[in-house]
Formats: sequence, structure tokens, C-alpha cells
Amino acid sequence: MHFLSLPRHQIETSLADYAGILGSLATGAGRQAAMRRFEQEFGDYVGCKHAIAISSGRLGIHLILEQLAIEPGDEVIVPSFNLSAALERFCQFGLVPKFCDVRKGDLTIDTKIAKSLVSRKTRLLLATHMYGHAANMDGVTAIADKNNLVLIEDCAHAVGTKWKNRCVGTFGKAAIFSFSVLKLVTTFGGGMIATNDDDLAGAIRLRLSRLEPTQPKPAGIKKAITGTIMDVGTKKLTFSFGAWPMLRLMRSLKPAVQQQIMTETPRIDRDFDPVTVAPLHPFQAKLGLSQLRKAEGLIERRQEVGRWYDQELSGIDGLDVFYPSSEGRHNGLYYGVLVEKPADLSSYLFRCGIDSETSEYQNCAGLSIYRDYATDCPVAQDVQSRILRLPNYPSMARTDVRRVAVAIRNFLSA
Repeated sequence: MHFLSLPRHQIETSLADYAGILGSLATGAGRQAAMRRFEQEFGDYVGCKHAIAISSGRLGIHLILEQLAIEPGDEVIVPSFNLSAALERFCQFGLVPKFCDVRKGDLTIDTKIAKSLVSRKTRLLLATHMYGHAANMDGVTAIADKNNLVLIEDCAHAVGTKWKNRCVGTFGKAAIFSFSVLKLVTTFGGGMIATNDDDLAGAIRLRLSRLEPTQPKPAGIKKAITGTIMDVGTKKLTFSFGAWPMLRLMRSLKPAVQQQIMTETPRIDRDFDPVTVAPLHPFQAKLGLSQLRKAEGLIERRQEVGRWYDQELSGIDGLDVFYPSSEGRHNGLYYGVLVEKPADLSSYLFRCGIDSETSEYQNCAGLSIYRDYATDCPVAQDVQSRILRLPNYPSMARTDVRRVAVAIRNFLSA
């Protein structure tokens, strides 16, 4: 009998982090110095010349695209298993998405297919390091170099992910990292642009400096409260006796309510305005710096949890796991499996006190909002219909992993 429930995610914070948050909220001072320290250490960690802190990943993609010599009708090759909200940033600039299927083993772009998608209109290539798996950067950079394409890396899941001992985010023209509450390093919302291009970095910094006088003031207190609620609410005790019973009641009344709250519905979203996005608060930069200094330890623990899952789930009929490339380093952020009827399994796990997630990432090549660009991406379609993300965080014990595995075995053998 298990008295405690398992959340799908936990934020790794300390009392010192919250002391820093309170101090920053009380004074509101030192924003520029905090940003520069965070940017410097992040750049050193990743291995890029320029790291530029921004308040959202979407803002980061927008700022990068603003500075590129692109025209409406130009094409961008994108992995089909993706987040439509990210792809909408490209569509806002009039770029035409050319959807490329992904590899079943790690959900990253299939470079063999990507080669065939290049046309005289292709200008950009997007490499998404999905679930913290490194894309095949040898193949990706070869395509970009041969065809003179601008390579952009989506590293929203990939802080600390490496390809051949080199951090992702340093291979292309620019990369975007995310620090939302569900990421390995969190600032309770925010992100980072990484680039080795001096001119691009200078142009983006100039653009940000011109935005700041017209942007709303940083909503520090709101972000701190939201992040704290997520943090406290996903601790094992508070989740077990607070969030989980509440979610169970809500789901009994409306089964899809949790999915609707936590998952973004694909929609056309092409009116993004950088002016409407408030800049980072000083507390976010200080929290990010603290988190970054723990990143290697967090990765090591997540990888260990992943190895436990590999062992405990081995040999289960009807279940497939993902495997990172031997040439890359998976940062352990997410642990996903493929099963038939993942929503039914997720509901069963929830009744067992285990929270999991059917993915908000979809085969974008099959979405109605992209019907004009539709193409057959069978792997992405199969993944969308069968993927389930299991709980995975540094504080998980081997017994927690075994509990999840036993529940999965029971469901699949019923």
C-alpha cells in the first residue's frame, strides 16, 4: 500500500534560493548585474561566445528571426514531432514549414529525410533536441553547410545535452534554451539565446535595449508566486495530500481537465509582439544562476533514474523505450515510453497515485492548422498516438521507479 503519490515533475530548489528570491523582490535592484552574471556563467557552461537572457523562449525565437535575411515564402525544414506554438513563430514571419519525420529511437530529426527536403527556397533548418536527446549534429550541420542554410537549434529541453562531448546550442547560427518550471534549470519562466555570431548578438542586444522602455515592468511577484506554488505543490507530501486529491476530484468531474490546464492546444498564433513581454526580474537571473551551478549534479541523478527505468521496464511486451545516441549525452530531463492506448495507461497510473503525461508535442505535419503543408510523417504520427512521459526527477528513489514499472506491467498484462 502506497500512501504517497508521485508527481510527474519536481523542481529542485533550496531555502537559499528562496532567500534570494525574497531579497530580489524586496529591493528590485541589481537587474543588469544579475543578468550579466547569469549570462556569463551560462555561456561558459554551454561553450558559446554570447548568451542573452530573455523572458520567454518564444521571444527568443522571434528576436533571432527578426535579424535574419528571410522573406515570406522562404522555407524552413522542421522536425514534424514538435510543439506547434514554437513553429508558429516561424509562420509569423511568412516562412513555409517543410515537415521532416523524426527518428523513433530519440524523437530527433531524421537527417536522411531532411536531405531530400532541401529546395531552392529553403533558407533555414531547425534542429530540436526533443526530450533532452541530442539530434545527429554531424548530419544536421552537413546539410546546413552544403546548402548554405541557417541552422537554428531548439534546446528548450536540452540544457547540458551534448553531441560528441560538445554542448548542443553551439552548432548553429543561434539556439534558444527554456527555463520554464518543467525544465532542468528553471527561472520560473524565461530563457536564453546562445550564439557565436558577434553581429547577431549585437543586433539582438540592441533590439532588447530598445524594447525595454516600452515593455511592461517585470511581473516579479506574480512569477515568484506561480513558481512557488508549482514547486511546493509538486513536493511528494504536498502533492499526495493536496494536489493529487484535488486533481482526482476534478478529473472525476471532467476527465480531461488536467490535460486542458497543462497542455497548449494547437492554434494559429501569428500576432506575437515582443513589446508585450515583460523582461526578466532580477530574482529570475539569481535563481537561474543557482540552478545552473547544480546542473551537472541534476543531470547525473536524472540519468541514474533513467537507467533504473531501463532496467525495471526491460522485457515488458507492448512497451518501447527511447534510447539516446551513443554519440550524444542525454541530460535525463524526460523519460518517455511508447504504448498502445497511452491515455488509458495514464489514467490507470493516476488511480495508482502516479502522475504522468500524454505529450503536448504532436505530429505537426498532420495538424489542421498546417493542412496546406501536410505531408506523411509515419514515425511522428505513431509517436504522437503512443507516447507517455513518466515521472522523472532527481529525488526519485529506486523503489519509486519500481512502483511505476509494476503498475505498468499490471496494466499491460490485464
